[in-house]
Amino acid sequence: MNNTAMTRRTFLKVTTVAGSGLAVGCVFGSAPNLSSPQAEESQLGVWVRIATDNRITLVVPASEMGQGAHTGQAMLLAEQLEADWDTIEVVTAPVGSEYGNKKFLNHQVTGGSSSVTAWWDELSEVGAATREMLVKAAAQRWQVPASECSARAGRVHHEATARSLDYGQLAGAASRLRPPWRPKLKPEKAYRLIGKPVPRLDIPSKVNGSAVFGIDVRRHGMRFAAVSQSPVFGGEVASYDEASALGVKGVESVVAVPNGIAVVADSTWHAQKGLEALAPTFTGGITKGLDSTRVNTMLRETLDEIGKAEVEGPGTIDVEYQVPFLMHATLEPMNCTAHVTETACDVWVPTQDQDKSESAAVEASGLPSDQVNIHTTLSGGGFGRRLEADFVTQAVTLSKAVSKPVQVIWSREEDTRHGFYRPASMSRFQISLGADGKPERWANQLACPSVAATIFPIVAWFDFDPTTYEGAKPIPYAVADFDMEYSGVEFGVPIGSLRSVGALHNGFYVESVIDEAAHLAGADPFEYRLALLEEHPRYRKVLERVARESNWGSALPERSGRGIAITECFDSVIAQVVEVSVTDRGRLKIHRVDCVADCGRVVNPDIVRSQMEGGIVFGLSIAMREEITIENGHVVQSNFDDYRIMKMKESPLVNVHIMQSDADSGGAGEPGVPPAAPALTNAIYAATGKRIRRMPIGKQQLI
Repeated sequence: MNNTAMTRRTFLKVTTVAGSGLAVGCVFGSAPNLSSPQAEESQLGVWVRIATDNRITLVVPASEMGQGAHTGQAMLLAEQLEADWDTIEVVTAPVGSEYGNKKFLNHQVTGGSSSVTAWWDELSEVGAATREMLVKAAAQRWQVPASECSARAGRVHHEATARSLDYGQLAGAASRLRPPWRPKLKPEKAYRLIGKPVPRLDIPSKVNGSAVFGIDVRRHGMRFAAVSQSPVFGGEVASYDEASALGVKGVESVVAVPNGIAVVADSTWHAQKGLEALAPTFTGGITKGLDSTRVNTMLRETLDEIGKAEVEGPGTIDVEYQVPFLMHATLEPMNCTAHVTETACDVWVPTQDQDKSESAAVEASGLPSDQVNIHTTLSGGGFGRRLEADFVTQAVTLSKAVSKPVQVIWSREEDTRHGFYRPASMSRFQISLGADGKPERWANQLACPSVAATIFPIVAWFDFDPTTYEGAKPIPYAVADFDMEYSGVEFGVPIGSLRSVGALHNGFYVESVIDEAAHLAGADPFEYRLALLEEHPRYRKVLERVARESNWGSALPERSGRGIAITECFDSVIAQVVEVSVTDRGRLKIHRVDCVADCGRVVNPDIVRSQMEGGIVFGLSIAMREEITIENGHVVQSNFDDYRIMKMKESPLVNVHIMQSDADSGGAGEPGVPPAAPALTNAIYAATGKRIRRMPIGKQQLI
């Protein structure tokens, strides 16, 4: 796979040449090397490039973070194009309005598990239009009606005369045709790729080591920078020993960056040693004096301001749940490489938000947007952290200061202590059960910083943030009297989107308390949920399937239990059953997880399965140990020794079952996360009678 991104300069050249071809977004070239951003303007297309050797390069709008986005998007386009999959390469799109994500107000973002859902129709139409142009070009060459010709596996055929031409032979002629306004799409029954376990395009390069991640970028004359930022959020540099830093071998300069200071050297190691000698100190900060105890107090005070509902009767629940701040814990730390000259700013960055990266580069470089080129590399994980651009600003600032290409790589300590964290939150429930044991009154209050307010500050004024309370309002369960109230709270700690966003914490809250209601009613947790989902057949089918696959209700050894949970996230419905055992010393072992996923129409089942598996481990890891704590305004944790994530040896057997569904395509990268924690804690309750209402589990006694 070639993962070279087109530059803005090249893109603009294409738009001026392609003309009406942009109506569909495809023009064709004739040179064999079409992956280079320096190719001639006639060789490039906005979406599709076809070389004379029949290699097909697809320009895909999503960032590849290991989730298989490039493969999924390429399959959508190649299916309708009738391309030979073995001839497909992909490149990441440049910054351009054509590549805007309609689910994010046409912002060029990879997030919300939308890489397939947001692009299904458009990429399919591009593929179909390109196919029709190739067929028409062949028909004109043979002087036969286009209706007598067909495309298959990268060739156009005329069956009556047994003639055929490959796409490379037709690309030049096709490029001169006007794209069809409404191309005819292949019917689902004719699909050759979609719905099949097609091999991922990014795996070979990752296996042989040729894949280029952000930290792999190398430019001629490049320098390397290490950064130290104020441990207290919003603090400023107070002092540093520049002379000692410049005395370290390889160190060339000390440069101020937003909220911190950087050392530039001839290697990352020398930059880090220089930073140690620099010994910067910091002062001030908006979170000075804040600690985790105060965070908990502020959350509880916010809930008290909302007020509790009055519930009566023998069957009542009045409980409080809580989750902590979380970091994204990407394997590849934050990094960016920039080269600023008087006339151009090139940025190589693993990003989820090309528009924000461009804006940051424009501001830091002082150059106009048409002189800024964003090259999107592969990412070693994102999970929402790479929606930010603080590391882009630093790299551009440093390159401008030293007039050389500069690569910034954060240390793991900087990465841990300067994230945009999943917000800490607290949720209260007051529930009353009727004579039949079903909820009659459901009142829920949620205190949580607003995730949406980080992008749209005005949201904070109205306490309206569906991204924060999704999964809590509405709920799928039938309740006669339902009330949910949300109030934002501000700590000064930077927050952002973490994988599955609001569904992550609300999935834990709602699926835990519905489990409490089931046990209070003396009902089986599976049967109880099923009875409350009569108006949601999709949920019921998923729930029934996971019960069958997990052998729900079958006997287990002493101190063992199963827990169940079902959540909806980004239009996918996911149910999970976790099986655990707890020793007489309180040691927990997770034996098995069964997962049933209804993601609507599925492009590649192998990718969906792998994303569910990864999401489950991600969610279990969060539940078991992950926590960011605050002390005197700064993050306590520093690395994976004190921010512990689940290890391979701790991972359970995971069985993923994909439902056949005619629903519109839903997300896969994130929806597997939310049910994991409540299914786990519900299993612990089944095994021990211990109800877990606060994360993480690892700090609590289970017997």
